[in-house]
Amino acid sequence: MPEQRHAIRHAIYLSLVMVVLASTAAAAAKYASTTASAAAIVTTQFLVCMLLCLPRVLGPGLASLRTQHLGLHLLRGAAGVLGFYLYYAALENIPMVDAMLLRQSAPLAVPLVMWAWQRDRIPGSAWLPLIVGFIGVAVILRPSPAGLSWWHAAGFASAVTLAISMVATFRLAMTEPGSRILFYYFALSLLCVVPFSLHNLEQIRWQDWLAMLYIGVCMYFALELYTRAYGMAPASAIAPINYLAVVLGGLWGWLLWDQVPDRWSVFGSALVIAGGLLTIYLAGSRSRDRKWASP
Repeated sequence: MPEQRHAIRHAIYLSLVMVVLASTAAAAAKYASTTASAAAIVTTQFLVCMLLCLPRVLGPGLASLRTQHLGLHLLRGAAGVLGFYLYYAALENIPMVDAMLLRQSAPLAVPLVMWAWQRDRIPGSAWLPLIVGFIGVAVILRPSPAGLSWWHAAGFASAVTLAISMVATFRLAMTEPGSRILFYYFALSLLCVVPFSLHNLEQIRWQDWLAMLYIGVCMYFALELYTRAYGMAPASAIAPINYLAVVLGGLWGWLLWDQVPDRWSVFGSALVIAGGLLTIYLAGSRSRDRKWASP
């Protein structure tokens, strides 16, 4: 038991570092978007990530890259690229706290993705947090007779694509090692986005190039920390820490761009976070129930 508590505490520390890295990467993406397109930012991010992961992947030899699930890898890569593209586009056009909160609503979409993909039944207990969370999303989207806030909608669409990527990763992890999953994610994502980013690279300032390189390094190490943390502790213990990113997003937005969330954003954020935390808690409870019920 002391070892388990120590592992959970260590996983929480790793998750905190991961959240800080991810939030500063989001701030860097918003900064770089003054001259760089979302496609250029995503391309640089995945190029840096792939270069950083190559020594680890190629160490055992090229045979370690053989896979029977190339289509699933490609789906995960395409979903990841589209998700980051929409996320960075939203960061450029709406307050950071709104974009990051909508991105963090991905856990709400996971049960719906699993139902659409695998026809997994959504438990009755899951509907309350889903309804609460999606009411929060609707508040943040602020639909009106004049129309929908399309950049807010892009932020939520990035959460849906992230949920698709999460479900694909879960399925891949049943048979594929983590290093192979990461390599195909970075490589295929890069191939998906490169054609859309080559037309405006010459106009990017050197400061924005540095910001994009920083984003790539941060995202790689954030994924490494994510993998380690979730390998040391149950998701229900550390997943709620991800919502600290929303607080940090609000802090960077206020300090760097003088963005102060309005009352509707605060109210919607509270509902989304409540729905997400309930979803994570109930998923953890169902997992423990299945474990206790097994022989």
